[in-house]
Amino acid sequence: MIRSILLYLLYLKNRVAMKHVKFRGFTVVFAFPKSKIQLGRGIINSSWSSNMLGLWQRTIIVARYGGKIEIGDGYGISGCTIYATQSIVIGENAMIGANSKIVDNDFHPLEPEYRRLGLNEEHARRKGVRIGNDCFIGMNSIILKGTELGDNVVVGAGSVVCGVFPDNCVIAGNPAKIIGRVHVS
Repeated sequence: MIRSILLYLLYLKNRVAMKHVKFRGFTVVFAFPKSKIQLGRGIINSSWSSNMLGLWQRTIIVARYGGKIEIGDGYGISGCTIYATQSIVIGENAMIGANSKIVDNDFHPLEPEYRRLGLNEEHARRKGVRIGNDCFIGMNSIILKGTELGDNVVVGAGSVVCGVFPDNCVIAGNPAKIIGRVHVS
C-alpha cells in the first residue's frame, strides 16, 4: 500500500498523465525532468502470470532527455520496454507482445571517445517512432528509432523493425520486410 502511494506521487511529480490504466504486476513508469508520458486507457501486464507466453521482465516505460511518450486508448502491453529520448507515439488499440522493445534512440554514441566520456544525451542518435492505430507487435520484437508503422500493421514475433511501413501490411524478419497484407473489412 505504501509503495503504491509513493509511486502515485512520483507519477504526479514527474509529468505522467494517465487515464484509466489497469496494471497487472509492478510496472516502472517514469518521466525524467523536461520529459512527458501520456497513457490512455489500457492494460499493462508485468506479472509472470498475466501473459502465458512468458514475461522475461516487468513493463518499463521511460521518457528521458526531454523525450515524450504518448499511447492512445485501448492498448495492451506485456513485459515491454518503451524508452524515449525524442518521441514515441503509439495509436489506439495497439497490442504489444511479451518482451518487445520500442526505442527512439541508440542509447550510446557510435564514437568510442563519446562513449567513454558518457556523453549519451548529446551524442546518441535519435529519431522519433510512430506506431499507427490497431497495430499488433508480436512477442520479442524490437522497434528501432525512426520506425513508422501505418494503421493495422502486424509485426511478426522476433522481428527487428526499422523503416517506414504502410497501412494494412504484415512485416517480419531481421530486418523486417513486408511479407503479406492485412484484409480489413
